[in-house]
Amino acid sequence: MAGDRSLTPAAAIVLAWAGLALVNAGCIAARALPNAGLRVRALNHLFDAGQLLGLGLVCGLVVTLWLRLAPRRAWLAPLALSLVAVILALAILAPDLDNFALRLAGRERAGLVDLVLTVALAQAVPLAYLVGRRVARPRIRWIAAAVAAIAALVNTQILPVDYPGVHAFLAWTAATLAAAALAGMQRRWRLSSAARRVTVGVAGIFAIGAVVIDPGNAVRVELTRLDSALLAAHVPPWRAEVDNSQYSHIPIPPELAPWFEWSADASPIAASEPPLLPSDAIVLFFTLDSMRAEVLQNPANRELLPTLHRWRDAGFHVPRAISPSTVTRFTLASLFTGLEVPQLRWARDSATQGSLVKEERPRIADLLTARGVTTVHVISQFELVNHVNKIGRGFSEEIEVPIARGDRLAYAPAVMDAILTRLRQHGDGPLFLFSHFMDAHHPFDSGDRKGRAYARHVSELANIDRELARLDAWLGEAGLWPRTLIVVSADHGQAFGQHGVQHHGGPPYEEQCRVPLIVLGPAVPARESPCDLPLLDLSPTFLDLFGLEAPGWFVGRSLVPALRGESPTCGRPVLSTTWDVFALLLPEGFKILDNRRKRTLEVYDLHADPREAFNVCDTDPAGCEARVGLLRRYLELHGAIATPR
Repeated sequence: MAGDRSLTPAAAIVLAWAGLALVNAGCIAARALPNAGLRVRALNHLFDAGQLLGLGLVCGLVVTLWLRLAPRRAWLAPLALSLVAVILALAILAPDLDNFALRLAGRERAGLVDLVLTVALAQAVPLAYLVGRRVARPRIRWIAAAVAAIAALVNTQILPVDYPGVHAFLAWTAATLAAAALAGMQRRWRLSSAARRVTVGVAGIFAIGAVVIDPGNAVRVELTRLDSALLAAHVPPWRAEVDNSQYSHIPIPPELAPWFEWSADASPIAASEPPLLPSDAIVLFFTLDSMRAEVLQNPANRELLPTLHRWRDAGFHVPRAISPSTVTRFTLASLFTGLEVPQLRWARDSATQGSLVKEERPRIADLLTARGVTTVHVISQFELVNHVNKIGRGFSEEIEVPIARGDRLAYAPAVMDAILTRLRQHGDGPLFLFSHFMDAHHPFDSGDRKGRAYARHVSELANIDRELARLDAWLGEAGLWPRTLIVVSADHGQAFGQHGVQHHGGPPYEEQCRVPLIVLGPAVPARESPCDLPLLDLSPTFLDLFGLEAPGWFVGRSLVPALRGESPTCGRPVLSTTWDVFALLLPEGFKILDNRRKRTLEVYDLHADPREAFNVCDTDPAGCEARVGLLRRYLELHGAIATPR
């Protein structure tokens, strides 16, 4: 790298991070920001560029100090880079791999597998350095720079709205590859020492400002939706801890006051009279993974889903029920315990993240089994096995559906075979059977494999619909319909590009937290709910159907009176959560989203803005504060704690 005009390693790394900022700038410019004017767009560009430039300057400073102080050993630089990468990976990458390790190795070995994966993936950074140095020659060095640019572009498109550690390491790897390849390149310009100092000083002031200045809520909302905006997802100083005390002055409207009261010692809630079902009732509860409410509201899907549409029209139908979470295990844990997701005692160690091994309060199956009801869980997904996370604790029988060779999960035909086999074995006496159908889960490859993701998704739901038709016919042939009640819903919805998301598990926007709810039985008249209802109402409903009282701490209200034809309990605030994001829907139609991890606030008027495109917080700060205060007081008064991360 001799010569006055060669690009120094420090300059190369700064240039590489500036290249990442340029890629991000293109992505920001291409994004549809319906609620962002010119000011918000410009600040998105400035803060993202400044933060990435700051990372480049820090890396450049470290490289400069290394070259001046470290021993001159060729093998020492990649070794030191490997060590630094491992340390940072353990801090920011390992949490992103927890769930994958749990799926791969099970709870007992998840911690070890997580550690091995983290250390292994961290080696991408020193490997990129070695490859870059190998190709640091005229002509071919630009191939490495092009690969780095492609990697940076891919980084803006994959794993949307989550996995900040993965995004950070992919960006770091791309920058390292480009910098190592470009270092030593002969440059055609030359700056004097004074000009270099001024340039670095101005860049440093710009970067510091982008890191320490709070850009404002509107900019934070949009900036944190860009996954490759690395510091926005991790460490800006304006991400201070939330202080709930500042909202203690927010008044609770009198009509909402009863719903802001909660007590772990409240008296049990008696079962409805008279009973809706006979003493030997069969209650079948099915959740369909990723089925959002819109699917059953879209007339184009009637031909593909005839059974679900027929059941919808023949039973009690809640067009847009509100799921407790956009994550399967959170939703089912909430339904089985009758509590809001953040009220539960979640395990937080890496081996049992997202499990209820520490939650001692009874599950629905515990209570039913103790009163002589046969409870059966037909399991299609390993995370729902009781010994994995205790979410499905209390079932008297667990039937694990085998996964066929070549399949990635147990599909609807095999699940329905297991359900029908168990129903044929059942004689007299009450039965509660639950099963979760996984067919419609991303990546939508078990139905039609052509067409857009939405069409493939609906084709997978059609596979489940055919199996429900088989159940319907069998119940008629077996003469069991008079004593059977079927409940069909979903664990959460599914995004297809809305709010920058292509799947679920993200913030509880409408497409992810709204699900259909159908209750079908001979004693249930056909009607549609006049209001949206929380899916948590199912928890006391299942107990009520078997004549059992519900614990006083249950958040929901039994639907049995509504199933008889009475008016359901409307006018309630309803909570939906995921990870560190809390959303509260108010009866007036406003919805608040409080992202504790990214420190952003959003309020939407769903009557005027059903697509959640225009954040009220940007135009009505006082109204935003009042409604955010209601959300935080709701969490406080319900004894809620932060969900696991």
